[in-house]
Amino acid sequence: MSDEPNWRPNVDAEEETARRLVLTPASSIRLRRVRWLWDTTPDSAPPTSHGRIPLNSLAIAAGGPGLGKSQFAVWLTARITTGTLPGELYGKPRGVIYAATEDSWSYTIAPRLVAAGANMDLVFRVDVRDDEEMHARLTLPKDISLMGKAAEVYSVGLLVADPLLSMIDSSINDYRAAEVRSALEPLVAAADQHDFTILGLAHFTKAGGADPLSRIAGSGAFGQLIRSLIAFAKQENEEGEEEFVMSLEKNNLGRVGLPSHSYEIQPVTVDTDEGPTYVSRFVLGPESTTSVRDVMRAETNGDSGGSSSEVTEWLQGWLTDVGGSDEAREIKKAAKKEGFSDSAVDRAKKKLGIRSKQQGFGRERTSHWYLPEAWEQAVKTDLPRTA
Repeated sequence: MSDEPNWRPNVDAEEETARRLVLTPASSIRLRRVRWLWDTTPDSAPPTSHGRIPLNSLAIAAGGPGLGKSQFAVWLTARITTGTLPGELYGKPRGVIYAATEDSWSYTIAPRLVAAGANMDLVFRVDVRDDEEMHARLTLPKDISLMGKAAEVYSVGLLVADPLLSMIDSSINDYRAAEVRSALEPLVAAADQHDFTILGLAHFTKAGGADPLSRIAGSGAFGQLIRSLIAFAKQENEEGEEEFVMSLEKNNLGRVGLPSHSYEIQPVTVDTDEGPTYVSRFVLGPESTTSVRDVMRAETNGDSGGSSSEVTEWLQGWLTDVGGSDEAREIKKAAKKEGFSDSAVDRAKKKLGIRSKQQGFGRERTSHWYLPEAWEQAVKTDLPRTA
C-alpha cells in the first residue's frame, strides 16, 4: 500500500485549465521607496519621515463649507507650477489640470491662482469636445484614458478635481461604494501609469461623529483608495479668536500623527482689465496642538478629554499652584498627561474667565494664561492689556 496522501491533485488535469496560481518569492520583488509630492520633513528628522501626499496617488482634501479647501488646492497648484513645493518636485515645475465644476474660472479660480503666485501657463482648465454630446463635461471613468494621454503631453504633475464626486458619471450611484470605486480605480491606475497625483476635494456630511474619514461624502468608496486625507476645520484659539486648522488624518504610506497646522484665508486684491477684484488666498501657518479630529470631537460633544467640571477644576488648580499664570503650551502639555484634550482645556479657559497675553516675536512668540485675579494684579504692575 502506498504511503502517499490520497488528496494529491491531479497535475495533468490542472494543467489543462486556463486558470492557475502563480507564486512569486518575496526575494525576487524589487524594493522601492515611497516618493512624496508634499514632504514637510525638517532637516533634523529622518529623510521623508514627514511625507504628507504620496506621488501618483489619490489624496482627498475634505471639510465643511467655507473652510478653504479650494484655496488650499490653488495654493498647492501654485507651488507645483513654480517648483516650490517641498518634495520630489521641488525645483521641477510641472503642469496642473484644474477640473472644477462649482466655481467660475473668470471670477474666482483664475484670480485666486494669480493671488497665489501660480505660473498661469502651467495651469490648464479642462473642457470636453464631443460631437455626439452638446454639453459634454469631464466624466469618470469615461474620460480616464484621454486624461492620461493629456497628462503626459502637458507634463502634468497634479489633477485637481473640485469636487471629485461631481465628475463621476451620473449613471453611477454615488451612495453605492462599489460603483464609485469602480469609477475611481481606473483613475488611480492612470495616475500611477502617467505620473501624476490626484487631489480630490470633498465635503463633510453632518453625520459621522468625530472621525474625519467617516464624515466624507462617499467615504465608503474613498476609504480603500485614498492614500492621504487632509482635513480642514475651524476652532477657537487660545486668545478666543477663530482659527483654521488643517490636519493629515490618513497617511497610508507614511507616518501618522504628523503635526497639524493653523492656516489663514486672507483677502487679496487682484488687478484685471476691468479693474481690481477681491479674492481669498490660503496661507499656511505654524504648527497647531489641536487636530481636526479634536475639533470634531468637541463639536459633537463626544470629547473624551474629561468632563467639563473635571477639566475646569484641574486648570484652576494648575494655575493656582504656579502662581496664577503659566505659558499656554506648558499648560496643554500637562493637560495631555492627565488625559485632557486641547479643546476641553480651551472650554475650561473660557469658563474660568482666563485672560491671555502674547509675548515675544516670531518663533519665540508665546501665549501666557492668567487667572482673573492674577491678571488684575499684573495690570496693576503695568502689564499691557492685550486680551
